[in-house]
Amino acid sequence: MAALSDTESSADNTVQAGTLDLTLDGSSQTVTFLDEAGIAPGDSGNGSVTLGNDGTIPGTLEIEVTRVESTENGYYGKEKGQDGSPSDGELDEYLEVRALLGGTELIGWTTANVVSEGQTITAPSSIQGGSSTSFTVEWRLPNDTSNLAQSDGFEFDLTFRLTQEGSA
Repeated sequence: MAALSDTESSADNTVQAGTLDLTLDGSSQTVTFLDEAGIAPGDSGNGSVTLGNDGTIPGTLEIEVTRVESTENGYYGKEKGQDGSPSDGELDEYLEVRALLGGTELIGWTTANVVSEGQTITAPSSIQGGSSTSFTVEWRLPNDTSNLAQSDGFEFDLTFRLTQEGSA
């Protein structure tokens, strides 16, 4: 007895893992995005870095503060008679900072001395594969800043981490 039949084939089937590839200003190298000197009361500014996901899958961004340092860089003018802590910088007590991701506020205006090592912020939205966003730190030094802050510095390091979206 004859029976009808038909045959089709499927070839070259593959399964391939996606990728995550975080870049800072288009590179996988360490970058400095904020470097200000000679600031005075009443000044303000910002520094930005472009965070890119050159991979193919979306990732959740974490930003970790890995180093914070308040530096005393000498005594000048009226600071000499007022500062009882010659090895401690005071700029961080007056300098106000805030952080934004793609224009969305991650940390509202606060004095820099609130920023601490180990502090981690998770972004409220993911970075899609093949896209980017900006991370900005804005700063301002109020007009009523004390002479104690003269020549002092505030330094910080950040680690940016991109993790597969939805992973535990």
